[in-house]
Formats: sequence, structure tokens, C-alpha cells
Amino acid sequence: MKWTYSIKNKSTAAILLAIILGLTMLTNLLERKRFKELEESFTSIYEDRLLAENYLFHMYDNLKKKQDLFELAAQKGVCHTINADLNVYRQERGALIEKYEQTYLTDEEDGKFNDLKVALNQIDELEEKISDMEAEAQIPQDLIRKHDEITIDAFTTLSALSDIQTAEGELLRNKSKQIILGSVSISHFEMTILIVIAIIIQALVFSSSTLLVKKNQRAELN
Repeated sequence: MKWTYSIKNKSTAAILLAIILGLTMLTNLLERKRFKELEESFTSIYEDRLLAENYLFHMYDNLKKKQDLFELAAQKGVCHTINADLNVYRQERGALIEKYEQTYLTDEEDGKFNDLKVALNQIDELEEKISDMEAEAQIPQDLIRKHDEITIDAFTTLSALSDIQTAEGELLRNKSKQIILGSVSISHFEMTILIVIAIIIQALVFSSSTLLVKKNQRAELN
């Protein structure tokens, strides 16, 4: 360990301690940044994907129940109860649309969502025509056929939006994994540097002790 004799121990120790302090501060800043990114990723998974998927599920359920009710109206004719139920379903869809709009939408998702809103508006217009019909009146076949076609289009769009949630959720999951792996790598790097510096400091201390012993021995010999 001859190289240790040429090092000014105090200055070197101070530099090494400064490196440790700087490394600790840098690691702390990086960890805070990664923690914030991880928090944002998990928040997005919940608010923008899980909740969005939940809204889509309830929208599908709403349209299915509405479709069944519409078929019943086509068979038995228009009545006050059916109109009231259709109005309730319209209000539920409106509330779900408002909630879905508050989530983060990708460009593709925004396009599909606009398609869904167009289809729902068309459904609302058809149902308003039914509401204006007299009690016990039979719903025209062309109106029933058009309503079914638009509802099927809405189901198809809901399916496409659901696929987007799955794909985006997978991307967010992979992003979270990368953040965690990056944090682990930084921790391992920091630990390695600290171990190396600790070994160097120990070598300096050992070198200083050796020099002091030799100096005392020479003094005694003199």
C-alpha cells in the first residue's frame, strides 16, 4: 500500500466525506423524483384507467337495460312507466359521460369517446320521439331498427374504449416497474460507492496509524 503514503490524509478524508454527502443528497433528490413519478403513475392507473373502465362498464349496463326496455316498448307500446324509465337511463348516461370526461384521454381515446357521445345523442333523440308519442302507440319499425343499429355502434365503441384502458394500463404498469427498477439500481450503485469509499478511508486510517507507529519507533531509537 505504498500509494497511501503519498496522500494527504486529512484532505483526502475531507474530499471523500464531501463525496459521501454529495452522493447522499443526489440520491435523495433522485429518490424523491422517482417517488413522485411512481405516485403519479399509480394515481393515473386508478383515476384514468380503473375508474374509466368502471364508467364504461356502467355505461354498457345502462345501454343493455335501456335496450331491453326499448324492446318491451316495441312489443307492448308506449306507456308512462317506460318513458319514465328511459328518462332515468338518459340521466345516468349523462352523469357517466361527465365523469368520463374528467379522466385523462389519449388522442385515440378522445376520438372514440366523441364517437360514443354522437351515438348517445342519437339514441337520446330517438327516445325523445318515443316520449312524444301517445300512450299505447306502437313504435314504428324503422325507428326500432335505427335505434338497434345505433345501440350496436355504441356497444362497439365501448368495447374499443375498454381495449384502450387495458393497453394504457399495461403501459403505466411497465412504467411503474421501470421506475422501481431504476430506484433499486441507484440504491445498489450508492451502496457500492459507499463501500469503496469506506475501504479507502479505512486504508487511510491504517496508513496513518502505521506511519505514526514507525515515527515513534524511530524517535525511541534516536
